[in-house]
Amino acid sequence: MITASERNVLVVRFNSIGDIVLTSPVISRLHAEGYKVHYLTKKVFSELLENNPKVGQCWVLEDSLSKVIEELSDHSFKFVIDLHNNYRSKRVCKAISAPTYRLSKERIGMWLLTNFGIRNTSGRHIVHRFLDVLSPLRLSSRSEKLEFYTESESIEYLALPEEYLAVAVGAAWSTKQIPTAKQIEIIEQSKWKNIVLLGGPDEKEMADEIVSGTSKKITNLVGDLSITQSGLVVKDASVLLTGDTGLMHIAAAVETPTVAVFGSTHPVLGYTPFTDEKNYYIIQNESLGCRPCTKQGKSACPKGHFKCMLDLDFKDLVTKIDKYI
Repeated sequence: MITASERNVLVVRFNSIGDIVLTSPVISRLHAEGYKVHYLTKKVFSELLENNPKVGQCWVLEDSLSKVIEELSDHSFKFVIDLHNNYRSKRVCKAISAPTYRLSKERIGMWLLTNFGIRNTSGRHIVHRFLDVLSPLRLSSRSEKLEFYTESESIEYLALPEEYLAVAVGAAWSTKQIPTAKQIEIIEQSKWKNIVLLGGPDEKEMADEIVSGTSKKITNLVGDLSITQSGLVVKDASVLLTGDTGLMHIAAAVETPTVAVFGSTHPVLGYTPFTDEKNYYIIQNESLGCRPCTKQGKSACPKGHFKCMLDLDFKDLVTKIDKYI
């Protein structure tokens, strides 16, 4: 039995939306064993943890890592789960001086794959690799389900249609974004009458171009919602069209059918939707030897042609999103 003084554990993952959602099974397993889970992340992503009732306390990194470390040092942790494994997370672990269990990043294997096409990685899903970190603890809980909590937000005021296609217009990196012209083409060819656009403030220009380029009825929410509110829109959607994005992983957590387009990244990297395979489709250019050219995405195609997106035939994609009407 865990005593009160031994209940506190710290999980560290600084970013991003999708990655934090993908750590939710780790939180669930620790919580099920009676641990009080503290979680350290960047301020911009903190709402993903603050809404989770299995997180006892969310610590946020804003400008100063030293300040956060000083605050954390006032607490006693039984152990730390480092799911980031970078310079900053290692600084935190060293300062806390508690036993640390750390994610193995397979850096050499990823470098060989993205630079030379040499597959020398496990290819296992990142959720399973996150859970591997807990293996030495021999926890009895075996939960692997993604979780996404929305209790503090509401979207009733949006008065959205009962059925709609949600579209994530952007992504964290340009090479993971479905080109705007292609999105317009897909929306125009689709039988969906109600389209809802989602994205952050940096994607407003893309969304405006989509709205002006299509004759369909568009509800443009890009830049207007919190992460949690966007997640609620995805939850209520009939289907989500997206690139390799955080909203794709939220859709997996809330079991919304998804059609995901992979450009510069690739399923072999282990970041496919973590849900029933019948609940999603992946569209990708199978004929390119230069994929994946990156693990996380790039600001531009390193070869200058961007064929991974531009050469895709989206007819099959349209058929797949239309099956949910």
